[in-house]
Amino acid sequence: MPAARSTRTTAVKRKALAETPISRQPPPEVALAAQKAAAAATLKSAFPVTKHSVAAANGKGAKVAKPVSSFVATKTVLHRSTAPPQIVGRESEQAAIRQFLQTTVEKGRGGSMYISGNPGTGKTACLQTLIKQSVASFPSVLVNCVPLTRPEQAYAAVLDALNAEYDGADGALAGLERLVFKGEGAFLVILDEVDSLLGSKQEVLYRLFELAAHPDSRLALVGIANALDLTDRFLPRLQARNCEPILLNFNPYQVNDIVAILQSRLDSVATTEEPVIQKAALELCARKVAATSGDLRKALDVCRQALEAAEAECKKKARLVDKENGPAAAPVPKVSIMHIAKVLTSLNGSPIAQKLNALNFQQKLVLCAFVSLSGNAGGSGPAEAAASSKKSAVGGIAVSKLFAEYGVICDRLGMLAPVTRTEFLDLVTMMETQGVVIVETLRAGRRGGCRIASNSGAADDRTLRLAVDEADIRRALMSTPALGPIL
Repeated sequence: MPAARSTRTTAVKRKALAETPISRQPPPEVALAAQKAAAAATLKSAFPVTKHSVAAANGKGAKVAKPVSSFVATKTVLHRSTAPPQIVGRESEQAAIRQFLQTTVEKGRGGSMYISGNPGTGKTACLQTLIKQSVASFPSVLVNCVPLTRPEQAYAAVLDALNAEYDGADGALAGLERLVFKGEGAFLVILDEVDSLLGSKQEVLYRLFELAAHPDSRLALVGIANALDLTDRFLPRLQARNCEPILLNFNPYQVNDIVAILQSRLDSVATTEEPVIQKAALELCARKVAATSGDLRKALDVCRQALEAAEAECKKKARLVDKENGPAAAPVPKVSIMHIAKVLTSLNGSPIAQKLNALNFQQKLVLCAFVSLSGNAGGSGPAEAAASSKKSAVGGIAVSKLFAEYGVICDRLGMLAPVTRTEFLDLVTMMETQGVVIVETLRAGRRGGCRIASNSGAADDRTLRLAVDEADIRRALMSTPALGPIL
């Protein structure tokens, strides 16, 4: 029986195998080709190939590579918002900031530092770079104080940047104190343009520096502004309260500094041995900028605009060559002294343009109010603009109306609180001293009822007219990003 059952089972298995189709194994070369095809299909789905790359790979219809694409990286590193690849120079300033970080926030302690210097001297960039290079990990936030309309809003702005909870605007100070004394670790707060928090009694600034100087504090505070004597002039009681910050000043960049920084940025994206910007052109840019302000941002703008001008010039020449001799490789743009000189001339402009660009933001708001009241803020054409400019220059606008329009513009912007009437009159007087406007009082004369201009009288009786062309003022105002939409 067992032998018969085994024989029957074997027969069934053989029958099943006979009914099942046997798949033939392909030859080895066919199997290898199939595997390659499957792998190619997988790569093609993962990395799609464009038409241009296919044409280049086949050698058919491949376009000549344009050197313009290499300029994208160069123009990017020459932009203001691009972080520098490394901090060039500023060895003493870097050492002071590094020591401050090591003795305060890296050890879980509080402290304060005030960094001063002209715009474009690398204050914020140097600080942020050293924070990234720090060996310790700690929270750090940057708060721009310019948009704050009241100094008390600084407490809430710091807490919002740290994603900390607090009970409304009135409880912002209490929430910051809890974070400073009962938090889980030290944190760094950078107040950029800290002079915007100046008020009548400077209570907010005094309180912030006191919090940072407390023995149990976990707040490392860094204030950044342009004024060198801010703490001595506006915060004289810091020394008496034993909470005076460490002072660090950034001097304007010199010629060698600007050349080294620009060259470092260009070298970080250089693809050829021949420089994109000639060395003599870089030195010209550095000398002109160092002689005026030492602002590195202006040097970056000059080089970037000169690069764009050289690129446009090469494109124009390439189109002319294509029309005469057929398609050819585009020439490689190079920035020469001529390009830099043209950009410097256009940026600096006339002495009037320099005078208008040197006005502060509040003074530009006054001029913006004048343009608005003169009826030339909008879509008026050149003829209407010239007529309006001539009319406003002769008749003038009452100072009281100008102050009211100034308040409306401030409310529309929502960036700054309008100054008081007395401060407004000081702004007008300052612009009169600078030769931008003329303030006069028109009173009835004795001869024939004519009106005689006088520089005396009440503020409400005074009128203001422009001492420069209104078209120049409009160009200066349009160059300010915040005021462009209003005009």
